[in-house]
Amino acid sequence: MTSLEQLRGYVLEEVLARLLHDSGYRLLVSETQDPEALKRGAHGLLVRGRGTDHQADVLGELTLPAPFSLPLRLFVEAKYRTMKTGLGDVRNAHGVIHDVNEHHSTASAGSRAIPMRRYHYRYVLFSTSGFTRPAQQFALAQQISLVDLSSSGFSRLLGAVDHTAHELYNLARNSLVSPLPLGQIRTALRLAFNTWTDQESDEIETEHPGETLDFLRRASRARQADKLNPAQREATALPRDRLALISAESAGQLSENLVFAFPSAPFVLALRPADLFALDAYVARHGVEINVNIQFVTRRTVTGDWMIVPADGSRAFELQFSLPALLEDWLLYDERAVGRRARGIKADLLSSISLFRDGRLIRLNYQRPHRG
Repeated sequence: MTSLEQLRGYVLEEVLARLLHDSGYRLLVSETQDPEALKRGAHGLLVRGRGTDHQADVLGELTLPAPFSLPLRLFVEAKYRTMKTGLGDVRNAHGVIHDVNEHHSTASAGSRAIPMRRYHYRYVLFSTSGFTRPAQQFALAQQISLVDLSSSGFSRLLGAVDHTAHELYNLARNSLVSPLPLGQIRTALRLAFNTWTDQESDEIETEHPGETLDFLRRASRARQADKLNPAQREATALPRDRLALISAESAGQLSENLVFAFPSAPFVLALRPADLFALDAYVARHGVEINVNIQFVTRRTVTGDWMIVPADGSRAFELQFSLPALLEDWLLYDERAVGRRARGIKADLLSSISLFRDGRLIRLNYQRPHRG
């Protein structure tokens, strides 16, 4: 039977998929959304690679086009464990990305068939216990994004995930259901979270993008999970009504305390806003191109925390984040050089940070403070 630790990771992935959805990505849940690149497998959705097909538990597609670039698709994997995530998991991520990015579809040009690459795939790996140094070194070299969720700023998010995982685990034990029907669970959570995007199905009502659902509507949608489950070979099923209630409750616990952002660097930032609506209000007043200052907090206070604030000195909003630990260690190796290195990181890697809110692309442009 699936362990509680594994189940926590699966639930965390679905919560992250919801946050990804709120950050400008459409969750891909069915092979009907792209029959040429996706297929239905025994345990869920598969992505075609050059050498083999790969399981895609959480796969998002950026809804806004990126100029001079192929459409971006993002694999999400989460590890909810006590041990640090190691090199093997990062190597697996690199193997998947390398293979799917070499898969080409065929376009016809007259009498000739031309192989064409249609998407650019990336991989982001989350860990609640951080990453080993070899894993970080390999990820930075191969442009695999690592997000460390071990700091206290993520405790509320992880607490909600842990509660949902326990509820599901106890439901399976009390119902004598083994092995766990992970496809049914994921589908129920997606329906309740409003991240199920296959609108070709007649089983569920169509929702407006970004619409907030009340508890009864979330539970009503989640009850359809056994019908829409993309996994083909699940011999067991959890009680539909109880699963729907747990999923609806989990969706109600989600709060917007995390925003994905994308710098000009080979990693993803997980921003923790002090007040997300304060950022929305600032954008409404000043537009989507915002000059910001990025402040680094030294080892003597809170190690590794960075804060994005408006460059106008108003502190109308605050967005906190952490860099990959390997970069942090390098920054703090010699405290005398911290200021110079921090300025270099901001100018080179964090000069422009993109995030998505309510269908709009917002750019946070680092502006070096003027010195009198």
